[in-house]
Amino acid sequence: MKFRSLATLRVAFGLAAVTALHAYTLAAQQAQKPPAPTGATARCRDGTYSFSKHHSGTCSHHGGVAIWLGAATARPPAASDTLGQAPTGEFPTCGAHCGVERWVVKTRSDPDRERVQRRPVDATIEQLVALTRPGVLSPEGRADPVEVTVYRVEARLLWLFAEADGDYHLVLGSPRDTTITMIAEVPDPGCAGACASGFAEVYTRVRQKLFDFLNSPQSEARPLVRITGVGFFDYLHGQRGVAPNGIELHPVLNVEFP
Repeated sequence: MKFRSLATLRVAFGLAAVTALHAYTLAAQQAQKPPAPTGATARCRDGTYSFSKHHSGTCSHHGGVAIWLGAATARPPAASDTLGQAPTGEFPTCGAHCGVERWVVKTRSDPDRERVQRRPVDATIEQLVALTRPGVLSPEGRADPVEVTVYRVEARLLWLFAEADGDYHLVLGSPRDTTITMIAEVPDPGCAGACASGFAEVYTRVRQKLFDFLNSPQSEARPLVRITGVGFFDYLHGQRGVAPNGIELHPVLNVEFP
């Protein structure tokens, strides 16, 4: 994969990624739609609603099912000092297959999602990269206490690019020493797990904020950012910007530009 630096990000987003621009704009518009009509059981990919009582054939003439409606479609939390509780109950089936390794933990659609603490803990990149890496990582379980903690860090945004699984991959550098780095990732809200997690609108909002700021006149090279996200240990496979212990903020729940 060819990586693009922040210096070329504005050009890449503004000219070479027209398709991506339309996709993110569409996602943001869908997030602002009014509540589903009473009795609807699914929202189709073309924006219409289905009242079918059976999964078979639902939205077959409307691009397929975007999301099944029900208890799991409660509005996601806003990213704030006290982050909302994860939705409970069974998740709907939706979205395209995107990632593999620890995907349910990455997208916050795992069985332990309700144990993630709501209040962010302020930390530095130096503190996070010094944490002890677990000896064993479960494909679906969280490693206590890091992976049930929401952290908030200030950093320099050194790189941002889209990965094959649709995630926005952010390389964060310490404001004091940018050679000390770690990764943060924002899932694609249209991917399986992400769209069914109850946080799809959160991921859409974060991606749009990044897109808007980095294409704005006030954007600068290596901007200072404040990132809030769930602690996560990834497998080590030579990722750009990876911390020695594999710590990431994944998924990202909020981004600010102080």
